[in-house]
Amino acid sequence: GFEDEEELPFDVPAVLFTYWDTVATAREEYRAKVEYYFSGETVELPADEIVSMLDRWMAQVELGMNRAMKIASFGDQDDGNTGIPPCYFSFEITDWKLNGGSNDVGLPTADALAMRVGRFPLFLEGPVRYMKTIQDDPEAMKDMYERVLTSGLRDKELNMYFLSASLKGQSYDMGRMMAFTPGWLENQSIWTHMSFKYYLQLLRGKLYEQFFDEMTGGGMMPFMDPDVYGRSLMECSSFMASSAFPDPDQHGRGFLARLSGSTAEFMSMYKLMFMGPELFYLNDDKELEMKVVAALPSWLFEDEQNEGTRDEDGALTVTYMLFGKIPVTYHNTHGSNLFGVSPEKYVVQMKSGESHEFDAVVSSEIADAVRRVVSVESIDAYFH
Repeated sequence: GFEDEEELPFDVPAVLFTYWDTVATAREEYRAKVEYYFSGETVELPADEIVSMLDRWMAQVELGMNRAMKIASFGDQDDGNTGIPPCYFSFEITDWKLNGGSNDVGLPTADALAMRVGRFPLFLEGPVRYMKTIQDDPEAMKDMYERVLTSGLRDKELNMYFLSASLKGQSYDMGRMMAFTPGWLENQSIWTHMSFKYYLQLLRGKLYEQFFDEMTGGGMMPFMDPDVYGRSLMECSSFMASSAFPDPDQHGRGFLARLSGSTAEFMSMYKLMFMGPELFYLNDDKELEMKVVAALPSWLFEDEQNEGTRDEDGALTVTYMLFGKIPVTYHNTHGSNLFGVSPEKYVVQMKSGESHEFDAVVSSEIADAVRRVVSVESIDAYFH
């Protein structure tokens, strides 16, 4: 098989070109076959054959990721040594042959024989997607966070993250983003959805301190200056004009050019903060259980502006609604950060007047009742 060199050439090696051509041809033939209908025929394959196939696919994905890091990004004030995963490449056909065909307007078509890789500046989506592969590696996550923080993706004036680094000097062949003024829409603006995807990945990777620093530093709506943002802090924008925009009066102002997915990302963050990645799960005996894994900073319970609320034992409390129906109250005995921790005790109050107490996890029957909502009055979880 082909072994990558320490530094990959920009001209695609012949063996890799052949691999791409074979795979691309197979994909195009498959799409042509299923363009209008599926046959409905099913085929059984042995599990070991499927596992072997998936392993080969994963190996190719890993090779592709490693090659992408070697090729790297390149742009204004980016020499390709940031250590941040690039997001996009271009491929210029350097050799071809006419194949006798023609397109819809009669122009001749050709088959590619060789191509060369082109590089682009950094885009925030690159590290966002890469972090999904390292989210269980704390040191790798911290390293990538620091690299992004000190890169051209950071808007130092707004303490936010650009959709892309500077696109200065890029060709208009790059696409429509080059039609926009820097700092506006798809050209180096603050794309709210993508920024929230990045923050969400910090939370998934258990970078709790960094996540809440970004939140309270002005990266999310509740902590922005409404006079700068220019609209309600309860409303997500499509994008914000970044510090790259020529008019400084517009820096940080939110605009609704189209719908945004940022609300969905915010809800995912909310879920991870209050419930954890898997509130309900099956144990080793295939029985349903419920377990909270909180990610809440101490200042959500009490800070300099808010004395907080306390229970009858003096523990700080915070309450949220589960499924929009069940009030869940967390009792924080020591008023500390609850980062990646679970309650020592649960008390589930039923509408019938019954009360059920659990250590560590909520067992099957009551966990099922919580999922069904209607019979549960409230839940109290105690962190000691």
